[in-house]
Amino acid sequence: MDEKVQQATKMLEELYAEGAPSPSQRENQNQPSVLKLTRIKLGVSGSTLRRRLQHAVDDGYVMPWEREFTVPVLESPDMSEQDLVDHVTRRFEQRKRAASQRKWIPLTFHKPGPLAISFLGDPHVDDNSCDWPKLRADLSTINKTEGMYAASLGDASNNWVGRLSRLWASQETSGRQSWQLVQWLLRATDWCLLVKGNHDMWLPNDVDPIEWLKVPGTLSQDWQARIEVHFPKGRTAKLWVAHDMPGHSMWNPLHAQQKRAKFTQEAVLYISGHRHHWALAQYEDEWTNIVYWVARAKGYKTDDPYAEKLGHGEQLQGEAITAVFDPEAESETAFLVCFANVQEAAEYLGWKRAKRA
Repeated sequence: MDEKVQQATKMLEELYAEGAPSPSQRENQNQPSVLKLTRIKLGVSGSTLRRRLQHAVDDGYVMPWEREFTVPVLESPDMSEQDLVDHVTRRFEQRKRAASQRKWIPLTFHKPGPLAISFLGDPHVDDNSCDWPKLRADLSTINKTEGMYAASLGDASNNWVGRLSRLWASQETSGRQSWQLVQWLLRATDWCLLVKGNHDMWLPNDVDPIEWLKVPGTLSQDWQARIEVHFPKGRTAKLWVAHDMPGHSMWNPLHAQQKRAKFTQEAVLYISGHRHHWALAQYEDEWTNIVYWVARAKGYKTDDPYAEKLGHGEQLQGEAITAVFDPEAESETAFLVCFANVQEAAEYLGWKRAKRA
């Protein structure tokens, strides 16, 4: 039955169950029958109602007064077609609004003066090769340095799934311990941004543990986030932060970031992690005169047997890339300066803040 036929039979059943008489059960001609009451309730003509009921009868429907027994009218657990259409329309409108809000996400700092954001590369906290002394030292520096904040470029843990699940046997931390370490990391500092990498997004279902473990209110995004930093006196800076960006060149470790910069020319910093090596460079576009940085953080995974097996070398610096902003700087080159060492960036930030005090 189509929706209008179902609507007619349902109304007929409800009115008959409430005591409305059939055409042959009326006490007098002035008493409305269940058919007339149904027509009035639906706001249709008598011929329209008869046509709909005939369609129902053709499909096997029996008028309630012609049955030898009756059953109650049970409400369907499903939405009607119109309710479903209205629902999916509202969901799309919500998703569209949500996507629009994430085109450039505002990150507003309220305290005046220079500040820094340290973009920590892939920690892989449960891996045997995670450099925990360096990770803890960098987080300690961030926490004790005034005006310094942390952002994650993703891959908090290995989170092996699928055919890679066999690798659980090769690491010393269990699955339970892995999530304990992730929880420690998510609460080790006041993260201004969490970008999730491929390892974070390897989920057997839609339940994302990071969303449950992070400090409530922490900004988190899958794979990438376009951030517009707002400083107290009105200056802004756009940052394109991603776990990785498309593009690769054996000759240029920053090919992906430079490609994104050339194609968009929107941000002052294009940064990612993922590939376990680091590089850092500053440019001025000769046509737009936009001064920008391109960067990749190595992360904290060292002595990687898999990388060695593939014949890759290993870098010893650049676990995190720190961006130091001076909103009151007169030159574009001084407005943003990036460092491959958190401690060195902290010292520079301290000098900058003392100079502006």
